[in-house]
Amino acid sequence: MPESEIKPERQLKEAIIKVLVFFDLFDHPLTAYEIWMKLDKKWGLTEILDFLDKEILKPAAALSQRSGFYFLVGREEITTIRQRRYNYSAEKMKIARRFARIFSLLPFVRMVALANSLGQYNSRAESDIDFFIVSAPHRVWLARLYCTGLAKLLNRRPNATDKKDKICLSFYVAADRLCLDDLRLQGEDPYFDYWRRSLVLLYNKDKTYERFLEVNELSFGSVAVGAAISPKPNIFLDKLEILAKRFQLAIMPAELKSSMNNSDGVVINDSILKLYRRDRRREYAEKYGNKINEILKEDN
Repeated sequence: MPESEIKPERQLKEAIIKVLVFFDLFDHPLTAYEIWMKLDKKWGLTEILDFLDKEILKPAAALSQRSGFYFLVGREEITTIRQRRYNYSAEKMKIARRFARIFSLLPFVRMVALANSLGQYNSRAESDIDFFIVSAPHRVWLARLYCTGLAKLLNRRPNATDKKDKICLSFYVAADRLCLDDLRLQGEDPYFDYWRRSLVLLYNKDKTYERFLEVNELSFGSVAVGAAISPKPNIFLDKLEILAKRFQLAIMPAELKSSMNNSDGVVINDSILKLYRRDRRREYAEKYGNKINEILKEDN
């Protein structure tokens, strides 16, 4: 059925279920305000609250509520999980802010944000701390060398046996390459969509974050931010960038180099460094689609 023919209440219900199904994959219930923030603002917060209050009282409701959190029916235990993980995340956030201040000292770093579970305040005790970093144009390799090298010197890099509170630096983009649409999987890619919208800003220079929102169509309303500020031509820094690239490629693990630009998780060029050995987005998309179909089928 075309979207225009779906009744407004049904349309709202499906939108809310899609949000709750995705976060249910990570044992993460949501408040009504959080649900509203993750929708496209087609509906007002009051409208969502009214709908939720009525929906959870229905005999065969797909949704439930406890302690101010909404979740799929039968998943009450995740409210306790969320509260526990919030405490873990609050401690990790203190570490993240300290490192963001250090990273911001490099002139080539334009933006520092938190991503993944910590961005949602949903970290396990043993989780590392995931950063998303934007460099100046043509300086992505120098930015990575500085940030990763510093974390390595401070013994804060994660490894196979120890990830707790370590600094994960696996995603860099240049300020003139902020649109990430081409990194999205074809079809459903809920993890990527929510990932982009859930970044937690820690440092912002030259309106880089505002530009990121604009080019990825995540901002509501128009904000004049102008074009990205490019560094002045500098032969010395350009040569350093080339040397930084050669050095890092030389010491890069073989597993990453073999997956370079032929996998979902590893993209390596002079504007993007995405270095995820394990990219589970296809797995999440399948689980997400199956669960939504199950709920909506039962509801028909």
